[in-house]
Amino acid sequence: MQIIHLSHHIGGTDVSGAAVLQQQNPAKADDLQITIPAADAHVVEQAVTAAKAAFAVFRDQGIEKRADALAKVQQLIMQHSDELSQLIARETGKTFADSKGEVGRAARIFGFFAGEALRIVGERLESTRNGAMVEVEYAPVGVIGQITPWNFPIAIPAWKIAPALAFGNTVVWKPSEISSATAARLMALIHEAGVLPGAVNMVLGGGETGAAICANAGIDALSFTGSQATGKKVRLAAMERAIPVQTEMGGVNALLVLADADVDAAVENALNGAFFAAGERCTATSRIVVEQAIADEFVSKLAARITQLKLGDPLDAATQIGPLASPNQKALISGQTAKMEQHPGAQLVCGGTAAELPACFFAPTLFDHAKANDPIALEEIFGPVAAVFRVKDYAEGLAMVNNSRFGLSAGLCTNSLKYAEHFKRYAKSGMIMINLPTAGIDYHVPFGGVGASSYGAREQGRAAKAFYTVAKTTYLKA
Repeated sequence: MQIIHLSHHIGGTDVSGAAVLQQQNPAKADDLQITIPAADAHVVEQAVTAAKAAFAVFRDQGIEKRADALAKVQQLIMQHSDELSQLIARETGKTFADSKGEVGRAARIFGFFAGEALRIVGERLESTRNGAMVEVEYAPVGVIGQITPWNFPIAIPAWKIAPALAFGNTVVWKPSEISSATAARLMALIHEAGVLPGAVNMVLGGGETGAAICANAGIDALSFTGSQATGKKVRLAAMERAIPVQTEMGGVNALLVLADADVDAAVENALNGAFFAAGERCTATSRIVVEQAIADEFVSKLAARITQLKLGDPLDAATQIGPLASPNQKALISGQTAKMEQHPGAQLVCGGTAAELPACFFAPTLFDHAKANDPIALEEIFGPVAAVFRVKDYAEGLAMVNNSRFGLSAGLCTNSLKYAEHFKRYAKSGMIMINLPTAGIDYHVPFGGVGASSYGAREQGRAAKAFYTVAKTTYLKA
């Protein structure tokens, strides 16, 4: 049994606290135990004070120094890729292969924003008043409060921290208590890279720590990724103080499969989107909307592929699906799946709650003949559970896709350019996937949804500038 004791990181130094939370390896509880302190309002205030002091220096260090530091973080992440990947697998249950891919993505994000730090472009225009000019420049916001989830324990922190630093802000960051050891290693690498002490401060803890960040008067903007319920609290806290806020809160994502699609390819897209990463992705497919003409064939082939999936130790190279991230997560998914099993109409094809598995493992589960009022159509299931909704044609299928208060990622499998173009225009979703899984995104382009999925400016890519800077307009006359 390996035991890891964690500390907060404030102003460039570790700050200890009483261990009140813990996380174990969700695949093997006797392998790893992580003990975690919980920052109260006093510790959060220390972190905010350090971030404010650092901001006064950091914003004036110059873009090249910031770019060099971000590039160094990229290098260090890649140098420690295997170590980080193993830790993610042991701490969260994500397979080693998935973890390795995520680590690489996090490194690329820091590299991307190292370049963006050198490309903070403003504008100079003639004024409508003769003899005067107008300049528009983009200044840092200040101290950014960031709250990140456990399902992408290094990539999501990267896509929040890297742009914040690139544009000259400083950070008070609270990672999930389920992935705090991975967060601590990233924090150590950021410090090792030479980022100004206090520019990034990590405070550990649960919901009370996040609430303390949201309530602190020294926080100038809030960025959150997690559940809809918590995202609402974050938004309300930000609005109470009239500060910028962005919240990403998941989705009930749909993949529409038309009769003209390559059925085998569509099955693989559905399999990937619904079940890989144990379904613990905000872009995962939970609603598989299939045109009736091919529904029997599609369900039969998908069920056959599901039975071939290998569940097991995340560190085993043969494992395709690891466990859910925690016992609480397993209990939640079990309860949601039981509601579907008890709901009239939908038919269980494979998996389900009767498939009792050890530790935090949960069987990939598929329902058929689901309806628009079924629980899986109304609420996010953050696990390997999906349902097939049968429709008569494209029009009914699009209506089913759009029949959700969420709108993060929506996919279409078809060989028709006509339907692909129509879907791109009329699917109510922030991200559209054509003949691809709903899950799986690039790091250099905007990320976000519509409706209950997202609020505020987009994340990732060049779009991050909108949240992490303030446009300042200056009028000049000689």
